[in-house]
Amino acid sequence: MDRRNDYGYRMPTFQSKHSNGEEKSGNNYRRIPWGRRPPPPRDVAILQERANKLVKYLLVKDQTKIPIKRSDMLKDVIQEYEEYFPEIIERASYALEKMFRVNLKEIDKQNSLYILISTQESSAGILGTTKDTPKLGLLMVILSVIFMNGNKASEAVIWEVLRKLGLRPGVRHSLFGEVRKLITDEFVKQKYLEYKRVPNSRPPEYEFFWGLRSYHETSKMKVLKFACKVQKKDPKDWAAQYREAVEMEVQAAAVAVAEAEARAEIYSPRLRILLVSCSSFSPGALLQPWNLCLHSSLSSYYQSAESGDTL
Repeated sequence: MDRRNDYGYRMPTFQSKHSNGEEKSGNNYRRIPWGRRPPPPRDVAILQERANKLVKYLLVKDQTKIPIKRSDMLKDVIQEYEEYFPEIIERASYALEKMFRVNLKEIDKQNSLYILISTQESSAGILGTTKDTPKLGLLMVILSVIFMNGNKASEAVIWEVLRKLGLRPGVRHSLFGEVRKLITDEFVKQKYLEYKRVPNSRPPEYEFFWGLRSYHETSKMKVLKFACKVQKKDPKDWAAQYREAVEMEVQAAAVAVAEAEARAEIYSPRLRILLVSCSSFSPGALLQPWNLCLHSSLSSYYQSAESGDTL
């Protein structure tokens, strides 16, 4: 519509910008993406509140064992505070480590995928063995077959081993359900395994490899010891695998030292967040995230998350 003022001059179309990031032009609205809006000012209380909510979000999402995307964290929790993502995730990581005894790990930098890893030892080194022991026992068998066959194993070799355990493709198992779906779909989505087609194979053939999560949640030495225990042998009976496992242990130790030093610099007093004590547990008792819905401490923590309390 042609609008003019009292002096006959043409007036520009009225525009206003709303606090929610929408622009109004006449009767039309245009949403401005968060990335194009000026970042909000740094407010420690708000950043802490987002970190508290991120802790809750990560613990719940981790129940599926499917790696958590950075993009989902931004969309579902951090939102307009994307610029402060490093600080928010540092605060959340501190809480996860101190309260729940789990570390937040980025296992895939290219795709920004994160997982939670227990800081407590288990026989297999796999997070969640107390929850899904049968499935993860099967996973350890598959990982050991892959490692003992030169870090890859054809699908035919895997099924040859599984048939000896009474597991067959297409036959539903009382504990595992459809075994093929478990190992080619569930374990793959969780990044425990990689399942790749052999190039130029006709008819198509597939191979299994260790997934990114397996490298972080267990080690080749633990898998080698698992295989030796099953076959009643000494790890040194497999000289090549033993040397490789030792080399991996040395590398992992060096990485752990570097990460510990980095965390020591990051976790300064200003990043400390409220760690809620649980009266139903004795001092020093450890809270397991896979049992989180059963503990009153978590609901107390969630309340603090909602209020954005800090120390």
